[in-house]
Amino acid sequence: MEARNPWGIFIALLFGTFVTIEAAAFQAPALPSVTRHFGIPVSLAALILVLYFLALTVFAPIMGRFGDQHGRRKVLTGGLLIFALSEFAAAWAPNFATFLAARFAQGFGVACILPGVFAYVTHLFPEQRRGTALGLLTFTMTFGAASGGLLGGLLIDRLGWPSVYWISGALALAGLLPVRMLVPEIRSEHKEGTFDYPGAMLLFATIASLLSLPTWASNFGARSPITWGIVVIGCTSLIMLWKQSRRTVTPVVDAAILSRPAFALPSAIYWLHMLFFSGVLYSLAFFINNRPGGSAAQFGFVTLFLYGSGLLSAPLAGRLIDRFEPRTISILALTGSLAGALLFVGIKVDTPLWVVITITCVLGFSMGANTPSIMKMAFSAVPPQKMGAGTGLFSMFRDLGSPTGSSLALAVFGATLAHQTRASLQQHGASAGLDPQTIDALTRFAGSRSQILPTDLSARVAAHGVEAQSLLHQASRDGLETALTNVGYLLTTMIGFALLLALRLRRRAAASARSATAPR
Repeated sequence: MEARNPWGIFIALLFGTFVTIEAAAFQAPALPSVTRHFGIPVSLAALILVLYFLALTVFAPIMGRFGDQHGRRKVLTGGLLIFALSEFAAAWAPNFATFLAARFAQGFGVACILPGVFAYVTHLFPEQRRGTALGLLTFTMTFGAASGGLLGGLLIDRLGWPSVYWISGALALAGLLPVRMLVPEIRSEHKEGTFDYPGAMLLFATIASLLSLPTWASNFGARSPITWGIVVIGCTSLIMLWKQSRRTVTPVVDAAILSRPAFALPSAIYWLHMLFFSGVLYSLAFFINNRPGGSAAQFGFVTLFLYGSGLLSAPLAGRLIDRFEPRTISILALTGSLAGALLFVGIKVDTPLWVVITITCVLGFSMGANTPSIMKMAFSAVPPQKMGAGTGLFSMFRDLGSPTGSSLALAVFGATLAHQTRASLQQHGASAGLDPQTIDALTRFAGSRSQILPTDLSARVAAHGVEAQSLLHQASRDGLETALTNVGYLLTTMIGFALLLALRLRRRAAASARSATAPR
């Protein structure tokens, strides 16, 4: 059913979407500053993302189904209020534990918002006009990410990292008014059974294990009993969750929807693309902030172009998928991402900023083009009476990609950076004639978070006719370059696999068309 004034309602929903996406984009330039403020290593910085996306990913399908049962506007407005309060709590946080708790609450708030917005799109617009609406939704999400990256970098450099949380909280409160005034309440007429509490707990255990695995592996080692314990918990919970969803009338994770290839395959492709995209984003955050002359403002400009290029492609792709096959647009977009990934691997410490921006424009344009194509394919496979549950599942896939990609990329980046920095110091130190004790002292200093080189260590290095800062500078350059290259190879493999899945989706469509026209 189409509403009388769909575009007015849609604009009010877009504002709430913009606020949450912009706040998420604030996190990328803020992450290095927050890491330094609380004195945590890079490998543990992923927890800032993991806790947010854990709540978002787990509660998105739950709140999507809850909106079907009790009203989508009610859930959406509650999410905006929770999100605003949690942003204020993050800005005020006196310690890292409080900050992480606020991040978890932020994720819960967004889990109440995005599935509802996606469900309203299918309620407000018929399928033949849905591509345009999804293109504008993607445009808004991309614009929030682009402005958030740039504004966040500028605010952090001038006012400190808490400023971005105060601002996003205030914007969320401002978004409550138009939603309450313009958006009608809708709920599914299909009566649901009791809530699936065992499924919710199993989903939480599964997602928590999957998202935190790269962080535990990077801190305790891939062979650690802790790491393997997390693997066992995740796999066991996933198997039990699937069995639970098959025997429950109203499962948290609807196996009937997931069993549809028309829904599952586009969702999996989008998960891989989001994994790739977030890996690029957060590895560049640390690379640009830590290379000579780099800053949060510079990374803000990179994110402006990264997301800004998606602003151009998303509305265009939205119009195209109303006229042409969405699968074709998706394949072209993933091909562009693969080309950009090959360029990403070649970025060095002295690569000019404009070259980095050009490469990210290719990646952003491709991501913006793929999003409405994937969304239209996935949403078209969901029954109308289960649209909240279906859009919640899609949000889960989407939101699994961001933390998985960021935590995996940061784990590889942090481990490679530490290893290569040590190796470079040992190599260049030995070439300069430094004794093993001095090299070990330099290596320990490079691995610490101290900014002041001990005077006695500097003197010991200078006695060999070498400047300690010069050795440290060269080791840092070597570590950064190797770390970004290794992340680039990993991400190239992922986007290549996504492209192979998209080609498989295309063959499925062709096979279906042939079977439909074959004589019976």
